[in-house]
Amino acid sequence: MDPNPMDSFYQHLDSEQLLNEHGKSLVAEARGMLAQNSGARVAGLITTPDSPDATAVRQALAKMTGRMPPPGPMVGLVPRQMVQELLQSRVGSEPWQEQGWQPQQMLAVVVSTRDGHRFGFFEIGAMGSSSM
Repeated sequence: MDPNPMDSFYQHLDSEQLLNEHGKSLVAEARGMLAQNSGARVAGLITTPDSPDATAVRQALAKMTGRMPPPGPMVGLVPRQMVQELLQSRVGSEPWQEQGWQPQQMLAVVVSTRDGHRFGFFEIGAMGSSSM
């Protein structure tokens, strides 16, 4: 059965809405974390329950925290290395990766839905954003 193009269209709209809904809180959380550890590198991750990545993300988070996340969508910060390969392969490094000596200036956010990935980039020092 071929995928319904309208379903993909709505998934795209849903991922954009998720970026808009959670972007500010993820940036605020990143600011707090980076204030405590300026050398840290973090990324935002939003995973819908029907995403092909959901099971692997749940298992990775359970391993990191020692407890399984509750069912439903997952929204939060992860070590950037967890999504770095995906970011580099899909969008390159220009919009989000700083030099090793620079503090993190951009929060890359990956939205994983049933139909794939969408990326948002939020300035950590300001509330501007862009998405791909």
